[in-house]
Amino acid sequence: MQHEISFQLGVMKSSQQVPTKNMATLCSLALLSDGTLRVVLDDVCKGREPGSWLYRSLYTYQDYPPGALEDLVSLSERALAEFGFNVLIRLLVSNGYST
Repeated sequence: MQHEISFQLGVMKSSQQVPTKNMATLCSLALLSDGTLRVVLDDVCKGREPGSWLYRSLYTYQDYPPGALEDLVSLSERALAEFGFNVLIRLLVSNGYST
């Protein structure tokens, strides 16, 4: 099932000069009932309307205990690097680039 996610794009002249690829990774937060904060990465594709995206599927998520993200310095550089690496790999693979 696909859900349309619409949002207005900000003014970024450098990115307006070149069209973006069809697939993206959407990052969002969900607060669970026990206080756990879930960071969610979903695959989305361009919608029919400019600036809109369609939900494709869940890529992955990571749960953090209550308070764990209040001070990002407490996260290891490795954990932050792995998060960024996973986002970049997903963007490349979902848009047809080999890694």
